[in-house]
Amino acid sequence: MPPDFQVALVSMPFGSVDRPALGISLLKQGLTERGITCDVHYLLSELLDLTGLDTYRWLTDGVPYTSFAGDWCFTLPLYGRQPDLDWDYVQSILLETWRLSRQDVARIIAIREQTPAYIEQCLTTVDWNRYQLVGFTSTFTQNLASLALARALASNYPHLQIVFGGANWEDQMGKALFQQFSFVDFVCQGEADHSFPMLVDSLAQGSTLDHIPGLLYRDNTAAVVSTLPAEPVKDMDTVSIPDFSDYFAMLDKGTRRAQVTPALLLETSRGCWWGASSHCTFCGLNGNGMVFRSKSADRVLSELASLESTWQVHDISVVDNILDMQYFRTLLPRLAEQRSPRRLFFEVKANLSRQQVSLLRDSGIRNIQPGIESLSTHVLSLMRKGTDALRNVQLLKWCRELDVSVDWNILYGFPGERLEDYSSILETFRKIGHLQPPSGHGQIRLDRFSPYHSTPALFGILNVRPMAVFAYLYPFDDALLKQMVGYFDFDYDDKHTPIDASELLAAIDLWKRDYERPELRVEDDRSVLTITDTRQSCDPRRYQLAGFDRLIYVLCDRVSSVTSIQRRLQGLFPASHFSVEDIQHLLDWLEKHELVLCEGKHYLALGIYENFPDSLANAAEQRHRPRSRTTIGTVPVVNMTMKDTRTLVQRADVLETST
Repeated sequence: MPPDFQVALVSMPFGSVDRPALGISLLKQGLTERGITCDVHYLLSELLDLTGLDTYRWLTDGVPYTSFAGDWCFTLPLYGRQPDLDWDYVQSILLETWRLSRQDVARIIAIREQTPAYIEQCLTTVDWNRYQLVGFTSTFTQNLASLALARALASNYPHLQIVFGGANWEDQMGKALFQQFSFVDFVCQGEADHSFPMLVDSLAQGSTLDHIPGLLYRDNTAAVVSTLPAEPVKDMDTVSIPDFSDYFAMLDKGTRRAQVTPALLLETSRGCWWGASSHCTFCGLNGNGMVFRSKSADRVLSELASLESTWQVHDISVVDNILDMQYFRTLLPRLAEQRSPRRLFFEVKANLSRQQVSLLRDSGIRNIQPGIESLSTHVLSLMRKGTDALRNVQLLKWCRELDVSVDWNILYGFPGERLEDYSSILETFRKIGHLQPPSGHGQIRLDRFSPYHSTPALFGILNVRPMAVFAYLYPFDDALLKQMVGYFDFDYDDKHTPIDASELLAAIDLWKRDYERPELRVEDDRSVLTITDTRQSCDPRRYQLAGFDRLIYVLCDRVSSVTSIQRRLQGLFPASHFSVEDIQHLLDWLEKHELVLCEGKHYLALGIYENFPDSLANAAEQRHRPRSRTTIGTVPVVNMTMKDTRTLVQRADVLETST
């Protein structure tokens, strides 16, 4: 390796200011381990100086993502002024589609007017003569800013070679972009942990490139060459620990560190074990393959220790698609033993147990994204989510009780939805106002690599075409555009006409605005269970359950059928008899008072416990006590039959009080 061969990796707007870029931080460390000099430049810093932090964050997080306003801002330095096209973008996309205020539109245009000067500043901020290769990471709305600077670098520093990578350049998208933008010399596709260092070695030594997997390049005739696909990393423990030093150096400029509370990024796995067996119909992630691989618990613990000791940051977002379920046995108990102040974020499956949610909390995982995209079992089946509405609510309930924050959304517009699906969701909303509301809502998007995109006719999807906004970002012919972009518009066939979701969306917005969060609180003294309900009224309603009625409510803490309740009761009290009819009678009363949620033959108690019994043995501990009567409304629990509890149901109106 020639000692003067140096590499620059660049993160352009509109990458996050609140966390480092993981991919290029991994690549930098990989090159450093091979003795290759590499710098990461967070050139979003220069735009922050022009726009201010609040405006930058607003454009990144406050403007609808698929308006691609951040990308549109950089059409000016990339293509020059296109008055008719630019005016049409403002009218059609910003004003008509997304209904932004004219004040917000003016704010976006003001940012756009600064982008040519920003690109010029980027040319002088860095000494580009030091480098031989410049790499751009491109995800989300970074593509046009990256292309604009790449073109300027190629024009002003002809010795530089330019390489692109990232989600925007995967598969056909990368090939189409590479064909159109001739100033890009190479594209790395797939996992580049091994292929990128191989590219750097070959360029430094002047050797051939055809042996490098996952590479696009041009031969001596300018023809595009595509090598064999890059192989996924098999042993995740061999992946480098990312070097975030350049990110923190960027934050240390001026007063920025005081304005930003950074989070670290951690990768514990790649792929999706659920998607490998049942690909969610709308999901376009993992375009290069679903195969799931994870790091060992030892490696995750050592990486966490290294990152936290180096950067003194304890807010950590795990970037995995899904939590490895083996971690409940191998990793999370060890994290819980550390009693660290760290706060971890993970994406998880929704069908977790109470004990698993408790372990998440104890291990420092206080924020989760469980893929709750609907509260309709039918719609969830259309998604192939592998869960149902009751289990989604069950997770929301346990997370509220155990102080785990849930990031979830309601998606709508799935082919095959029915009016009754929306009605059932609205009815569920009315009963769970005491739980954490959705973070937001959105109509489904047709993503490249999703089953909806690969087999649209199977789902009643017609006329798949590039999302309209892309015509303003990439002013090329339709055939090229269709290969170049990742999101698509479509039509429904006659059998799958979408349902009007306006009432559903209004209910979500109202729920989110309800700052006076109601309660459905459960206090259990192991003798009498008292439920306080403020969901539908400022005046609380109180209910008391005792004896086997109390125990049945405890058993319904998890989704249960009448027969499963009967079986569990019989196991706890083998000398007693429990009839399905008597259990059903109580459950009907509980459902009438909206203390349980029912779907089909299954029930879920909705109350939030202040102190949930840590085992069924504790919940039924009265069976070891002498036969006695306790406070009003309770009955003996030793050697009882369900007939003895009928008086409780008959006296329900007496037990219900208002204050």
